[in-house]
Amino acid sequence: MALLNSLRKLLTTSGDRSSEPGGDTASTVTRSGSPGVSTPSQGPVPAPQVSATHAAVPSTQASAVGGSTLPAAAFVGAGATATTLQATPEWLRFSARLFGFQRLRDVPPHPQEAPLLQRLHARSGADWAELLPRLPAVLPQLLRLMRRENLSSRELVDLLSRDPSLVGELMRMANSAMYRPEREITDLASAVMVIGHEGLNQVVLRVTMRPIFNQDRQGRFSRQAGTLPWDLSERCAFAAMCLSPPGDERFAAYLAGLGAQVGLMALLRVLDGLPVGQRPSLDREGLHRQLLPLTADWSARIVTHWGFPGRVAEAIAVRPGQGAEVAVLAAIVREAHAVALRHLLQPGLTASQLGDWSLAQQRAYAALEERFNASGDAPALSTAG
Repeated sequence: MALLNSLRKLLTTSGDRSSEPGGDTASTVTRSGSPGVSTPSQGPVPAPQVSATHAAVPSTQASAVGGSTLPAAAFVGAGATATTLQATPEWLRFSARLFGFQRLRDVPPHPQEAPLLQRLHARSGADWAELLPRLPAVLPQLLRLMRRENLSSRELVDLLSRDPSLVGELMRMANSAMYRPEREITDLASAVMVIGHEGLNQVVLRVTMRPIFNQDRQGRFSRQAGTLPWDLSERCAFAAMCLSPPGDERFAAYLAGLGAQVGLMALLRVLDGLPVGQRPSLDREGLHRQLLPLTADWSARIVTHWGFPGRVAEAIAVRPGQGAEVAVLAAIVREAHAVALRHLLQPGLTASQLGDWSLAQQRAYAALEERFNASGDAPALSTAG
């Protein structure tokens, strides 16, 4: 029942606050040496735009898509303070690897790329979601069940048993050295009890989300990206959980971390389908500086369409006027994204090599190292000249 309780709390505490104009605001959470979370600047959030200049990084104000207002590519603190989602050097390095370049050229985007970005930004969440594999049925069913007050643990086990891959992963994890069961676990109900709250949350979300990142039988850009988007998402989710306080906030952070890159996945599908003459010059640094906040917004649109809690969607790409809980969750996800990027691109660093990171960030990086690289399974980052 732990998974059910976590989801129920997410759904009941989110409510429809995301649609309330000028909602409650709170101070942005800051931590010493926060990587990838830029310092807030005073002033209103600009209107939606796609800049053709190198200096400006676009910030999109809340836009109505499919009848609901969606978050902008900024998060808001007290007194309408906003910070644009900035492309860090590590994000630009990741983008270069994603598209097969040794490095990006330090040049602005081409003016002819602006109409393409405007067309992409006009897509609804449903339009973006159609580009990705269908969300496994078990996850939206779980989200729907959370709205029921009288759900039993037997119903949970019955639902989980409908997904063979999920059952297999739950049984494997329950019998692993991590849990050291006194006897072999042979039934799903016992596996759920052994794994516990956080273990069940992670397995269900990881197994149901992993097929969304499947690049098999896709086009050129998706094949070039390979497992990198999933590698980043999985690390971001785990780091977000490590950076969160104990309790249900850890589950929300894990869910937001897993969903933060689905907009990037959808963009790869769009690029796969473009004729050669219509493809943008993807080695331009200026273009990637614009794509980061846009893909974050597209991720939020997709997970909103999937039925994720509104608070989770807002933490991925937040609108003005957010509440205190969303501001905290958004800051955690931004930090987790930066920690995940550092570990993906530079595994094996010591605490002294992490610079002025806070102790919490150092511990999150160390947890990623233990989780993903303890047996030397760091992903290969192949590049093209």
